[in-house]
Amino acid sequence: MKHVFLIAGEPSGDMHGAHLVEALCAADPDLRCSGLGGRRMEQAGMELHYDLAADAVMGFVEVLRKALPLRRLFLDTLARVRRERPDCVVLIDYPGFNLRFAKAVHAFGIPVVYYISPQVWAWKRKRLDTLARVVSRMLVILPFEEDLYRDKGVYCVYVGNPLLDEVASSRGSHPDEEDRLVVGLLPGSRPQEIERIAPVMAETGAVLLESYPGLRFLTPCLNEERGAQIRSAMGGLPVEILVGGMHEVLGRARCCLVASGTATLETALFEVPMCIVYRVNALSYWLARLLVRIRFIGLVNILLNREVVPELIQHDAVAAKIVPVMRELIEDTETRRLMLLNLQEVKRRLGPPGASERAAAEILDLINGH
Repeated sequence: MKHVFLIAGEPSGDMHGAHLVEALCAADPDLRCSGLGGRRMEQAGMELHYDLAADAVMGFVEVLRKALPLRRLFLDTLARVRRERPDCVVLIDYPGFNLRFAKAVHAFGIPVVYYISPQVWAWKRKRLDTLARVVSRMLVILPFEEDLYRDKGVYCVYVGNPLLDEVASSRGSHPDEEDRLVVGLLPGSRPQEIERIAPVMAETGAVLLESYPGLRFLTPCLNEERGAQIRSAMGGLPVEILVGGMHEVLGRARCCLVASGTATLETALFEVPMCIVYRVNALSYWLARLLVRIRFIGLVNILLNREVVPELIQHDAVAAKIVPVMRELIEDTETRRLMLLNLQEVKRRLGPPGASERAAAEILDLINGH
């Protein structure tokens, strides 16, 4: 029996990993999939050895606090892979853990496929050299990434963006008339994101309610625990919290206030106008300013190489600056119209759905010796 070992370490990686596992098992029902990930990957058919997605952390300081537990997990997982010798190891994003794992597994002579590239175009560009040395195939989900790896001699394929599959399986992106005054508040999925960003969103919402008394707020969350945290962080703002309801929120929202990350691209694919806000630990922000070498943090702006969605980061992420932007998006303004046109351009650049199936085909092609 062929065996693929997968590692995903965040909620978004768990989501994409689940679709990949489904596609792998559909293409080869006898295939064994095991590894680290989350409950979605487990439900898709993977033997889950550890729920790494539930422990997701972000920021330099926060990662340091988890260093020892992650080190033990790393060594235990490496020992398992060395013992079981799967036909292939598939690493999904999560570069802090997965890049080191790729180097160790490569030394065992086990093929490594990296699905969803680390953001080498944003920082730590030397990672390209490491990946070129240890990865058998690179499967990327942003079109401009393909040339980066091919220039380094890496076998690289742009398989499409898996978020397109998520959107294709959901209902249309245009709100009903009764949802005309719905604003989506998306403060992120990690506890520390919610802690820092949700209060800013709540303050913004309270100011907007003064001008738009009929305004309603919807917020998706990963699980009941995150939902309780969001409700607490939002204070007295009347927010309807939907567990696992990301696409329901995006399908009903007039506009959204979004923490940077995968959610910005999901919101764009639903063609919902948005404002990006983000706050991190002060030390993490200072380090990021030194290390990150890109103009934008939002994937929408990175894809189009211009600011089509406002980004209010750290000290600019305050209600006084966010409220005027949101008013432009709530009302029928020229700003809103132009943003909608740009979001349509994002969808065109990403191409058709089917990323998970194409990624699965590349993995099976490798393990079958082609």
